[in-house]
Amino acid sequence: MAPTPVALPPALPSELLEYVLARQAYPTTLLICQSRSVFLSLLLKAVKHKSPVSRLPNPELDVLSKHVSSEGQAQRHSLLVPTLHQVATSKFINLVFIPTVTHLRAYMTVFPGPQNKEGPPRQEWDKQGNKVPLLVVFGVVALHRDTSEWSAQGLGNSLSGCVQAGWRSGRKVVVLEERQVEDGNENENESGEFEEERPGDEGAETETEGGCKIWEERVPMLNGSVRRAGLESEEGGWSGRTVEVGRILARWFKFRKSGRENEDTA
Repeated sequence: MAPTPVALPPALPSELLEYVLARQAYPTTLLICQSRSVFLSLLLKAVKHKSPVSRLPNPELDVLSKHVSSEGQAQRHSLLVPTLHQVATSKFINLVFIPTVTHLRAYMTVFPGPQNKEGPPRQEWDKQGNKVPLLVVFGVVALHRDTSEWSAQGLGNSLSGCVQAGWRSGRKVVVLEERQVEDGNENENESGEFEEERPGDEGAETETEGGCKIWEERVPMLNGSVRRAGLESEEGGWSGRTVEVGRILARWFKFRKSGRENEDTA
């Protein structure tokens, strides 16, 4: 039986990769709902933004130049350090770029079942239950924006396809959106860990209070809905009924919030 699907708060591309490297088990597939060039550009920007900088008062002084150079090496972003774990693990992660909603649904339809091929050997120090095969979908909501599928009907069709693919393959489905670098650090994650929501939460309300604006965004119920002329408000601009994105996700996904914790089970 596949683990319960989860929806995580928006994250930087660098935080996404850190999470996958820290929590995945073979086989894991990472779906990027962007073009390769766009994702790499955003990843580079995020890595530069998150990398610490030296705060020595006079780094140009000769007497400190050697120290500054060595400290700069030590403060590189973790993704830029090719550790043995990172190199070995990344070889067994299937990375797929999804440019359109049609591509996403087609890929989910033919998504493979359980894999029999051997992956990397499990390390003795890995916690039991802490890593599971993942199907991570990054940017699925944004992929639908400004298309005819921008509706509860369109999002529901795509999300249900992801959940079914995870069930067939025995993988844990994880969905999250991109967080812009300038959004602040309210969801910053330094360890690749995400905290499970509090018991009793049944929708997106708890998470939206924490600043996850995309889950509060409203979409029309059906495909083909149009905006009423002259209205710019997200809540009042659509003809007919609207619903929050978070409520659509809550039908299949359990919400989590970012945090630093020692979680033994996935």
